[in-house]
Amino acid sequence: MRIQVLGLCRFSLLVQGDFQTTGEDLDRNRAILYDPARLERRMRWFETLCVPSLAAQGDPDFTLIVATGTDLPEPWIGRLRACAQAVPQIRIEQFDPGRHAALCRQALARHADPLADIVAQFRMDDDDAVARDYVQRIREDHALAAPLAGPHHPVVINYTSGMVVELKQGRLHLHAEKAQNWGLAQTFYFPGGEVRSLMNYRHDKVWATAPTIAIPGRIMWIRGHHDVNDSRGHLIGNNRLPTDEAELTRMLRRRFGLNPAAVRAALTLPLDQPLPVRDPQEADLTTPKPQAPKPRAHNPVAPDSLTPASQTPDRQISDPQAPDPQR
Repeated sequence: MRIQVLGLCRFSLLVQGDFQTTGEDLDRNRAILYDPARLERRMRWFETLCVPSLAAQGDPDFTLIVATGTDLPEPWIGRLRACAQAVPQIRIEQFDPGRHAALCRQALARHADPLADIVAQFRMDDDDAVARDYVQRIREDHALAAPLAGPHHPVVINYTSGMVVELKQGRLHLHAEKAQNWGLAQTFYFPGGEVRSLMNYRHDKVWATAPTIAIPGRIMWIRGHHDVNDSRGHLIGNNRLPTDEAELTRMLRRRFGLNPAAVRAALTLPLDQPLPVRDPQEADLTTPKPQAPKPRAHNPVAPDSLTPASQTPDRQISDPQAPDPQR
């Protein structure tokens, strides 16, 4: 069975509607999105978190579409192209201004494999990251989604364990979080043969229209939070876990292939100071990449789950019951 893994990231995509900080006025939206300080902030998070986590994927058979505007100015369009050159799975697609949903559908249609049996779509923001085994898990966990599949709807798998990396007053803070349907490491399994778009579904309300599976356990995502987030982070902290920050720092390396010192240095550097020159593909490869998919034991304790500070090291954050998927 051919499962195509197809992701979408919108980098300051100039559109009308569908965002909290922009609206219908394209001139106003352009002024907000293309503000140099905002673009520099978004690009630093993209280069520092998002791109290295993709470069570190153990299963390299995926595509991430980065959708942006035809008039995205230099130097930022050049930096996007440098990322795509370094990580061949990244494909830059530029669009004239238009309606958000229609442009996203066009972007996905350009890269959908007509011969795929299943098209597994995911979205990520330019300041987010996915664990280095995320693509591997997409293919491996399709077996859970297959019994719920239908011809007219997707099946959605949502990994509920992750961490938040927050920039506040010039300092970087990490905390663990349990979250459902944030849109991070959330996979939409569509039947092949017809172009579909996950952007036709609200990530937080998809459970109302499609079968949805929640999988706790191993940490699978990073949500970036800073001064130019569209959502303003109103949900962050609602299910915060009391995990030791030193352990989360180690998770950056082990689960995402990130160099913690480089992450802190890049994301806390004042915007008027240039970043050190580094390869956009650079990931911390001191930890081996995931191996080919293997059957996982039905075990409620995942080896890369989070250890709360209030618990002894041999007890992991996990649901007390075995992680049977919940619809």
